[in-house]
Amino acid sequence: MTMSSISPQVKNFRPEIQALRALAVLLVVAYHLEPSVVPGGYIGVDIFFVISGFLITSHLLREAERTGRVSLPNFFAGRARRILPAAMLVILAVVAASFLILPKTLWGELGTQAIASAFSVQNWVLAADSVDYLAADQAPGPLQHFWSLGVEEQFYLFWPLLVLSACLMAKPGPDASGADAFAPRRRMLWILFGAATLLSLGYSAFAGYSGNSAGYFITTTRIWELAVGGLLALAVQAHANGALKLPAWVTSWQARNLAVLAALAAICFAAFSYDALTVFPGIAASIPVLGCAVVIAAGSTRGPGSLHPLVNWAPVQWVGLASYSLYLWHWPLIVFYIELAGSEPGPVQSLALLAGSLLLAWASLKWVETPARHFRPIASSPARSLLAGAVMVGLAASIALLPGAMQQQLVAKEQRELGSMMQDPPTGFGAASVDQGAPAFLAGHRQVVPLPATAAEDQPELGDCVQEPKSTQIKECEFGSEDASYTVALVGDSHAAHWFEAVSGYAQSKGWKVVTYLKNSCPFSDAQRKADRDGSINCEEAIDQTMDALTSRDDINAVITANWGGATFTTDAAQGLASTWSALEDAGLPVYALVDTPRPPQDSYARDCVEENVQDPGKCSFPEAGAYEKGDATKQAAELEPRVEVLDFSDYFCVDGTCPAVVGNVLVYRDKHHISDTYMRTLAPIFGERIEAALDSK
Repeated sequence: MTMSSISPQVKNFRPEIQALRALAVLLVVAYHLEPSVVPGGYIGVDIFFVISGFLITSHLLREAERTGRVSLPNFFAGRARRILPAAMLVILAVVAASFLILPKTLWGELGTQAIASAFSVQNWVLAADSVDYLAADQAPGPLQHFWSLGVEEQFYLFWPLLVLSACLMAKPGPDASGADAFAPRRRMLWILFGAATLLSLGYSAFAGYSGNSAGYFITTTRIWELAVGGLLALAVQAHANGALKLPAWVTSWQARNLAVLAALAAICFAAFSYDALTVFPGIAASIPVLGCAVVIAAGSTRGPGSLHPLVNWAPVQWVGLASYSLYLWHWPLIVFYIELAGSEPGPVQSLALLAGSLLLAWASLKWVETPARHFRPIASSPARSLLAGAVMVGLAASIALLPGAMQQQLVAKEQRELGSMMQDPPTGFGAASVDQGAPAFLAGHRQVVPLPATAAEDQPELGDCVQEPKSTQIKECEFGSEDASYTVALVGDSHAAHWFEAVSGYAQSKGWKVVTYLKNSCPFSDAQRKADRDGSINCEEAIDQTMDALTSRDDINAVITANWGGATFTTDAAQGLASTWSALEDAGLPVYALVDTPRPPQDSYARDCVEENVQDPGKCSFPEAGAYEKGDATKQAAELEPRVEVLDFSDYFCVDGTCPAVVGNVLVYRDKHHISDTYMRTLAPIFGERIEAALDSK
């Protein structure tokens, strides 16, 4: 490799980088359209990070070497002209289209995403949602892909400061006009960049292997990928100035051709062998990151084995040039298609969506990106560029407030209309209408309770009485009279918690006390969940604490337990449940196990379907066959421990082979698989009848 072939000072345009951009964006788009074909296509984002780190650092180093400093206003003004116009346009377009396409149940969340995207903090919002047990199951929004832009923008905030700090802390070399004048500052930058890389890589690996689901999105686990690009830029500058000498065989065209082919093979290996189960980013990201760095370092190639013809092919270069706009537009198109079609795109639809994305990318590049970068009245002044950027962000953020505000207004109006019915529920309200065939609506009433737009809030107000999956603790909470003559314990995961209103509603009518031991994702079982083994949850200690608490109290008369049937275990699920039940029965505590509730189809929320079909919610019903999780081991466990009584309420969730989403004006599901509190309250009398019968039978 000749010096000029790798020097950003001599050659600013790098066709191989445009080709890498094309590869990166096509991997991401292919992954989003056909994940079964390219299961690891998400690594395209990591390639983008390396490229960004390299280009931005190269720009900063050129300025620092030339002037001895870095102009932060000029830097941020350039970023604003490059990134903001197209990004803000997409946000505005998505918000406008969402009013027409998305149900209003999603408007509030969309507004949050739009604001977060406008201010480049979408990655932190998604990180918070990923560790929120109930929010983690939400369908991806049309602006979710802005998370990677947030990572880059946050990187741009502090990376120039490192270069500026090195310029201020390290004095120029002895010959300030010579080629070695930048050497002291370069040494300082090696230290700063290297420390940032190692610290971030270490934390990324820790977050991945500790099961931290937020680790995929947060900036601290991704900095090292951009920093690798920065280190590469530093090495290129050092080589260009003669400070870094490489053997001739390393820079030969034969070695560079082989290096590029090996690097691309590594990238393809990751793209086609990684999947959703790969611990990522962490160490696994090093393959695409280093592969990308090798391709950049190799520079322009020639001779036998060179990919020069492909790299310089006009379509490849154009896709690389339009990669930013293509990335911005493709994801909203996919989300809106799925919402309108009610299903994932097939091969033909994927090709059509790709074509539509390319068309929008072409238009965005031609009429937004390029003109905005070169519009002289703004480009000639950093102050005007920054002001224009602030105005664009402010406008987008202001418009982003509309979905949530409109949702609140519509919900408030509908809540007022529901007021009279909630104060005096009609006969047959909710579960009481199952005996009448579970009609969606009762005569004279067409309202759905809770409103689909507020269904997510229709859950037990238990606060930290329901511990999060990563907690090592369990919390004991008591409800009801202190001097109650009868006490029941409700034990299990979130599918035990969603029975709380039925259990406590009946208990209150009888003057009973309810004691809860609830922890999301943790069934009351001796069998270890696979997620517990993998480190993404922590159940063992909490289950031991629950067992100790239950067996040490002398006032508990019965234990009611339930769990999500879809949980997977490292050992036999039925045996694990039976083991804990046996320990309670041996301690004189009778156990009553609830069969898990059915789950609507997983490609959408039942509440969203009802919102879109509020006049005919029957369209949101689903077949009973296949509605129950195959892994529910409750009945099998009862065969192993026959002292335990099993209570099955499936006849109040499915009727004549069909599971309705609305029963007697009541929305059954508050999210993808948890039952609404309103429906559980209407189920309390039936629950009471059956638990009383079970108690009498023992």
